[in-house]
Amino acid sequence: MEPDEILLGELEAALSEASDAEDVAVVGRSLWGWRDADAGLADLVSDSAVEPLAGVRSAGDARLLRFTAEGVGIDLELLDGHLRGLVVAPDAQTLALHDDKGAAVATAELDASGWFDLTVPATLSRGSLVRLRLSDGAGGRTWTAWFRL
Repeated sequence: MEPDEILLGELEAALSEASDAEDVAVVGRSLWGWRDADAGLADLVSDSAVEPLAGVRSAGDARLLRFTAEGVGIDLELLDGHLRGLVVAPDAQTLALHDDKGAAVATAELDASGWFDLTVPATLSRGSLVRLRLSDGAGGRTWTAWFRL
């Protein structure tokens, strides 16, 4: 057996034992197929499912997320099968929800102030791995980091 085959076998065994191995595989496949090198990447900087928000009374059942990139801010609320929120970015026009296979499964137009309401399709369940793509009028794109519904 070749050294590369041994290494790949050990790597496969290690990943199969990890609880997040499927997440790693999904993200890895998506990155491998990613051909949008000119797009920006917005980091997840706040998630109320991980860290309750200080100074906020209660979001109830809503989950609040915040993504930021250079010149871009996306604040959203996940509640009752909807992603609602505000995009602060120059000339932002549409926000698309992409599943773990990279397919756009829902799209919302932003109003003149940057507000949106995107309906999450029934094919995606709680815990599905997704990300958002923001498009502007000049052809620019910003992807969010992956997150779970």
